[in-house]
Amino acid sequence: MKKTVLMLCLAAGLMLLPACGGEADESPPEGGGPATGEATAPGRITLEFWYALGGGPGEAVQALVEQFNGSHHNIQVTATYQGGYAEIMGKVWNAVYAEQTLPHVGHLGGAPLLGETGAIVPITDFTAGPNGIDRSRIYEAFWEYNSAGGQIWSMPFNNSVSVIYYNRDLFTATGLDPDRPPTTWDEVVKYSQALTRDTDGNGEIDQWGFNTNRDTHWYVSAMFLGNGAQIVNEEQTEVLYNSPEAVEMLQLWGDMVGTHQIMPPAQHGEAKGDFLAGKLGMLLRSCSAIPSTAEEVTFDLGVATIPAVAGRDPVAPIGGGSLVIFRNDDPAIMEAAWEFVKFMTSPKSSLYFSTHSGYVSTYKDALEWPEMQAYLEEHPLQRVPIESLQYSYAIPVFPALGTSDGALRRAVEAVELGAATPQEALDEAKAIVDQNIAEQH
Repeated sequence: MKKTVLMLCLAAGLMLLPACGGEADESPPEGGGPATGEATAPGRITLEFWYALGGGPGEAVQALVEQFNGSHHNIQVTATYQGGYAEIMGKVWNAVYAEQTLPHVGHLGGAPLLGETGAIVPITDFTAGPNGIDRSRIYEAFWEYNSAGGQIWSMPFNNSVSVIYYNRDLFTATGLDPDRPPTTWDEVVKYSQALTRDTDGNGEIDQWGFNTNRDTHWYVSAMFLGNGAQIVNEEQTEVLYNSPEAVEMLQLWGDMVGTHQIMPPAQHGEAKGDFLAGKLGMLLRSCSAIPSTAEEVTFDLGVATIPAVAGRDPVAPIGGGSLVIFRNDDPAIMEAAWEFVKFMTSPKSSLYFSTHSGYVSTYKDALEWPEMQAYLEEHPLQRVPIESLQYSYAIPVFPALGTSDGALRRAVEAVELGAATPQEALDEAKAIVDQNIAEQH
C-alpha cells in the first residue's frame, strides 16, 4: 500500500516540475524487470535510452547519442523521446509497479525518488569505481539535487536556474539603466513601479512591471530560501515554510499584486506571451528558455541573476533532469550503461549540450574552457546562469515534494486573489503536505 501511495504521489507531483565523466573523459563528448541487452553483432551491446527533452535540447541529446555510437562500436544506443518529465516518469513507474521491462538508461526529473524501489543503481557504484570520475569537479549542489536518503542515485545532466529576463528597450524608455538590472527584491518593486503603465490612457494597466512563469512554486521557494526559511526539516517529517521568514516573502509576493499593483493576479500562464509582446518589463523564468526567447523577441533582451533579499546573497534552486542506470543482472550491460552515462555527462559533452540548449554546464571550471569563452563572446546572455551557479541550491528531494509543489502553487494563487493571508495560505499548505508525508510512513 505504501508503494502504491508513493507512486501516485510522485506521478502527480512530477506534473509540476519546472524546466561529465572522469579524468579520461576529456575526450569528446529491486523494482521493475531490467531490460536485456541485445547483441546485434559479436561482442556488441545495444542499450535502450529513454529521454524527456523535445525541441532544440532534444536534438542536442540525439546528436550526443550519435557521437557516442560513432565512437563506441562495441556499444550502440537506441534513444527514444518518451514525452516530458511527467510522461516518462509515469511510464517508468508503470513498469516498476507492473514488473515490466525497463530501459537501460533513463533521463528523468525527480530521479532520486526511484531509489527506494530498487529499480535504479546508485550512481556512486560507478563514479567511485576504477572507471569512475572526479566528483569534486562538479558543483556540490548538483550531487545534492541527485540524492535521497543519504545516497546519490543519479547523474547531473540538464540543469537550470531561474533568472530575470528583462526588456532593455522598456528600461530605457522609462529612465532605467538597462545595464543595471535589479539585484534585490526591493529593487524589483522599485523598477516595476516605473515599468507598470496605462499606455493608452483608458484607466487600465496594459504594461506590467513584473511577472513569473507558471511554475510559481519554484520561484517562491527561492524567495523563502533567500530569506533564511527552510523547505523541509532534516528528518523530512514536516515542511517548514509557514515560518515568519517564508510568510514575509509570500507577503511581498502578494504586495506586488495588491499593494504595489506591479504584477497581474494569477496570470502566470500569460506571462511569456506578455513578455514577448513587449507588455511586460521583467519575467522570472528558467534559464533554459534563453535561446528560444532571444530568437523570438523583437526588442533588446537582458538577463540577470535571480534577485536577493537586501543584505543577503541570492539563492538559485536547481531545476532540470538527471540520468539513471536501471538495475540489470548482466555486469557487461551495466558497465556499458555507465560508459554511455559517463560520455553524456563528460566535460566535452557538457560543453556541447550547454551551448546547444539553455541549460548550464555542471562543471565548476566551465567558464575557463576556451570553447565556452568563445561561445559566450557570441552569446553573452548565457553567462548569467553559469555565473549564478555560485548561488546554486538543491531543494531536498523527499517523497512528498510533488505534493508540496502543488500546495505552494495553490498558496500563491490564494494570496494573489485575496482568498487567504500569506500565513493562512502557508499553514494550509503545510497541513496538506505534512498529512501526505504521514501517509507515506
